[in-house]
Amino acid sequence: MAARDDLDEDGAAPDAPPCAPELVQELLRQLDKTVRLHQLYPATNPTYLKTLEALRAAFREVWAEVNAITLQVTETQFTCGGAVVLDEPEKASDSLPWTLFKDGVRQLTLSSGFEQQEINALLEIIPKVRRALDWEEDVLTLLWAQDFEHLAYRFVDTVSSEGVPLDPSATPGRWPASTTAFTDPKEAVEAARRRAAGASLEGMLRIASAPDQDAERARTEAMRHLREGIAHEYAADLRCDVSDVLLDIFETQRDPLVRTEVARQLDALLLLHLSARSFGSLVHVLRESAIAVQRAPAMTLDARGAMERLNARVSDPALLEPLLAWVDGADDRPSASMVSELLARLDGSALGILIQWAAESRHHDLRQLYEACADRMVDAAPTELVKLVNTPHDAVALEAMSRCGAHRLEAAVVALVKQLGSPSEARRAAALAALAVIGSPRANAGVERALGDASAALRTAALKALATAVYRPALARVTEWVRGRDARDMDHNERRALFELFGALCGDAGVPWLASQLDGPKGFFKRKSDPETRACAAAALGRVNSAASREVLRKASNTDEPLIRQAVRAALARGDDA
Repeated sequence: MAARDDLDEDGAAPDAPPCAPELVQELLRQLDKTVRLHQLYPATNPTYLKTLEALRAAFREVWAEVNAITLQVTETQFTCGGAVVLDEPEKASDSLPWTLFKDGVRQLTLSSGFEQQEINALLEIIPKVRRALDWEEDVLTLLWAQDFEHLAYRFVDTVSSEGVPLDPSATPGRWPASTTAFTDPKEAVEAARRRAAGASLEGMLRIASAPDQDAERARTEAMRHLREGIAHEYAADLRCDVSDVLLDIFETQRDPLVRTEVARQLDALLLLHLSARSFGSLVHVLRESAIAVQRAPAMTLDARGAMERLNARVSDPALLEPLLAWVDGADDRPSASMVSELLARLDGSALGILIQWAAESRHHDLRQLYEACADRMVDAAPTELVKLVNTPHDAVALEAMSRCGAHRLEAAVVALVKQLGSPSEARRAAALAALAVIGSPRANAGVERALGDASAALRTAALKALATAVYRPALARVTEWVRGRDARDMDHNERRALFELFGALCGDAGVPWLASQLDGPKGFFKRKSDPETRACAAAALGRVNSAASREVLRKASNTDEPLIRQAVRAALARGDDA
């Protein structure tokens, strides 16, 4: 990103350093070292890669203190907030301050994110400028061509010196079948207990009275049998047994009042499982209740609805969120298959919690499960996703807006346009990006509203989106801006995007005016032309891409000014690729 302001030769320094000068000094020292190694080694060399990573680490230390730093450039020094952070006494070709100063750069502003990809471009530019001959492109031209987002610069005209501005429980444990019919469930429970106790006693007596076994082996077998019995008792989940008894009653009793009461008791049991974090029992109840609904004869709609509401109970965000938090932090967390089975039972009201934990979970396998379940829910119930656009939880709202764009949900346009008025720039940016992807006439009308945003970055993004969509209803507004004084006050990126949008919309009708801007003022008393405005006009003509616009560009291709020549060549190349 470039800016052009009325600066004096030395620029202006802020009142105080934005962070500890030592951090900036170490950053610039590492930058200078990396530039030198970049000149000596190929980009794949391990030594260079290690130094580049150290440079990125130095940037991260600075970003931990501030989001951006501004460096004033003199012939031999970089200063930050009045403090000298790099001093190169000699104006040599390998001096970083002199390399920038001699071509007119007086101020650099680096912001968080520059160290990711854009640092590579800067590391290519500096050695190229140091080796450049007089007629080759200077640093301003190369910086302008890169269209940086996290690097802004201010410069002066060195010719005229004029200042320019990211399962164990799979087998149902139903109550054992019995050939005896019971009318009272309590009798069935007692009979089952007597059978289990009798089997254990019979096994122990058989071991103790075995005539062919010596006493030692008999004691060993008896102890093994006891241990197995104790382990079985501890492993048994009485809550699952209780739910199985209730479900057996639900299947065998056709009275609607009985079934409604069973559903009410199961709902209470489900809340008990949730509060106790009894994950296996919870999944067991949901699984077996779904089977019971399919298997029970003479089902009424009320009884079926009461049982199906169990899934809605678990999907309640107020109940599901603590459960997933426990799963994420538990040492003996449930298996992935058991978690997947629970997620399959949830309804659309759980979408927000799943999106939240898909981002926050510490476990990769769980994040994948939550992500897959959220995708299924969006496909099945897109209206639930639209509701999340206005949720107060920022991370969930941002992800919801991104998904609305990815699914091109026209139903989300109204909610997304509403978010363009949010005080949070992150929310406005996410809403704008989603509207641009949706790309319908209503969505593009919302994008046009973002042209009045307080953030220059968002205004620039809106201009680019409208140019991509060729949104012609914006032509009158854009024409007024591009021909008025407002364009002169914009930074480089915004002004360039405005001109390109004008070129995408105006057609041949706008070519004469763009040609006049590219050529600059004529006559003896002409004022000095603004090279950036001329370069932006060239980019706009490239967007028009008609025979008339290409003829204007060809006539200007031999201009003496490197910045204009570079812009004209890029515009012609755009037309060749179209």
